[in-house]
Amino acid sequence: MRKITLKHKPPEGLARQLAEDLNPSQREAAAAPDGYNLILAGPGSGKTRVITYRVAWLIGRGVPAESILLVTFTRRASREMVGRLGGLVGNEAGRVWAGTFHHVGNRLLRRSARELGFEPNFTILDGEDQTDLLRLAMDDGGLASKNKLAPKPSQVQHLISFALNTRKSLEEAVAETAGDLVEWTAEIQQVAEAYAARKLASNCMDYDDLLVLWLKLLNEHPARLAEQGKMFRHILVDEMQDTNALQIEVVEKLAAAGAGNLTAVGDDAQSIYRFRGADYDNILKFPDRHPGSRIFRLDVNYRSTPQIVALTQASIACNQTGFPKSLVSTRPDGLKPVVVAVADVYEEAALVCQEILETRDRGVPLSEMAVLYRNHYDSVVLQGELLARNIPYNVRSGIRFFEQAHVKDVLAFLRVVLNPRDEASWRRLLLLLPGIGPAKAGAVYQKLASSGDPFSAVAAAGTMAAVPPKSRGLFAAFVNDLNLIRATDPENRPAAAIQAVLAGGYPATIRQRYDKPENRLKDVEQFAVLAAKYESLERLVADLMLAGDLYGVDASGGEDPTDLLVLSSVHQAKGLEWSHVFVIRLVDDGFPNRRAVDEPGGEEEERRIFYVAVSRAKNELMLSYPSTISRGGYGPTVFSTPSRFITEVDPELYERAELEHDFEVLEIEAKPGDGDDERPTK
Repeated sequence: MRKITLKHKPPEGLARQLAEDLNPSQREAAAAPDGYNLILAGPGSGKTRVITYRVAWLIGRGVPAESILLVTFTRRASREMVGRLGGLVGNEAGRVWAGTFHHVGNRLLRRSARELGFEPNFTILDGEDQTDLLRLAMDDGGLASKNKLAPKPSQVQHLISFALNTRKSLEEAVAETAGDLVEWTAEIQQVAEAYAARKLASNCMDYDDLLVLWLKLLNEHPARLAEQGKMFRHILVDEMQDTNALQIEVVEKLAAAGAGNLTAVGDDAQSIYRFRGADYDNILKFPDRHPGSRIFRLDVNYRSTPQIVALTQASIACNQTGFPKSLVSTRPDGLKPVVVAVADVYEEAALVCQEILETRDRGVPLSEMAVLYRNHYDSVVLQGELLARNIPYNVRSGIRFFEQAHVKDVLAFLRVVLNPRDEASWRRLLLLLPGIGPAKAGAVYQKLASSGDPFSAVAAAGTMAAVPPKSRGLFAAFVNDLNLIRATDPENRPAAAIQAVLAGGYPATIRQRYDKPENRLKDVEQFAVLAAKYESLERLVADLMLAGDLYGVDASGGEDPTDLLVLSSVHQAKGLEWSHVFVIRLVDDGFPNRRAVDEPGGEEEERRIFYVAVSRAKNELMLSYPSTISRGGYGPTVFSTPSRFITEVDPELYERAELEHDFEVLEIEAKPGDGDDERPTK
């Protein structure tokens, strides 16, 4: 039989672009030979460019675009890479299988759904749908009891997801992440089984199923494994350090079933998502799992000044595990990072705000500045200061502090003390009590509103009669809490009033109603710290309400509504960069996080979080820590220790700044006639 060879030309200009647009280490990685390759990409080293050019290079040498699988962690990253790829290879970019793990899993499962008991038109559940279905499964599994200690749906959902993504049993997941729920393990297992059965019966999948069932298809249907192995001649995985056990098993199984071409790209020093199930060993032990694999290093940093890169390099070198780093900056010399010790969190907030305003006055947009922190509650006092100074900001680490439900609850306690006829606040507080719904809350409020003194009426027998019998004990405790709050002289000591809220029954309410209760309680403690600045409850409440922050209205302060300062936890800042970065609350009990340090490998992961934080800065970096810490406004104030991540690096790598205070002299203007020599007579 005669053979005819169809010739393909690489996209015009691609060879020139590969030569001109990449540095030598980038070019070597992009043109890596077939097989197993690990590309270690330091911060600001052009990782996205290398991945894009790697795909273009494969297409240029004749690999069909539709046989390339490019897996990313965000849709934004996928869109950006495909967009860049289009500039290199034209329409071929759209034929690449590019997307998140879940996106790719969804496409493939549509083809083989029936082999798993589903129909191809299965529905993907969103977060709210998952919760609703899980509540029904909790009824099925016997977890719908009135026992207040029983796990909440959000906890059960997290445990099921964590077990699936880490490839651990539910028993192991409960023991590892929720030791206080061990006695409920059997019931949680029953709920998981009931939840899976309900999804199958309703032809629905949740996000975890898109990977779990993808792997099940590969494991239990050899023909599908062979088919997909043949489909994907080359597999590329972005952010390899963030993959979990489930994800890595899928891609490595596919690669092994196919041509054995797997390129993993990432930075082991930016592995910071263990709490989500990410496995550091996925990138660290890649060479061990694939003997003969090649390692390529991208150590040229295009983002940060040499001074910032030097601090970054020195910090991560303190870790005992990880691949060696040799980061080099291409930028001109800049200022050394600045380390500032401040008296307390109030002075830290004032300093950061002043620096932000002065930097803006020098022509740097607010959107080119970011304040980073280890824990979301570390931003509370700063958010209060930003509001007071009318500096517009956006929070990446969650919703703005004063918009959170538990903070609004506490504010409702304060508002009814300040204004006993505040219907909205009374209703909010009454609805927190089990057994009281909107109708009963309205009936109780009418009793209060019709009296001359709502606080006297709330403890009256007539009001108690309007409360459902099963809720009267909790209502009596609620009335007692209100009396304790009022006894603190809240009008003059708002921080003490918040402490009284924490000392009453509200913490139990948080634990019963909300997820992550300990973090929420720390938020309330920090609210008390902020309130300690105020000598008037009326002024505190007015400042918060008039700022518009409770209703999601950004504080004004700039002509451009898009020019907002960024506040973010370090975890939410990964992959981003700003001209000026401020890292706050660098004390050894907070950054590193105390609980994380006590876990195996915890200190090294905390140092990697610090590495991510400081490597976000392009031009200037300020690190600050308060010398004293208060745990709740009027609570005990203790001396703090600077973070080990500051003290362990060579002090020559940063500049110490001494904080001085400059008080403007108050001058009273003289009124006409004040210069006369006449003196009043007695």
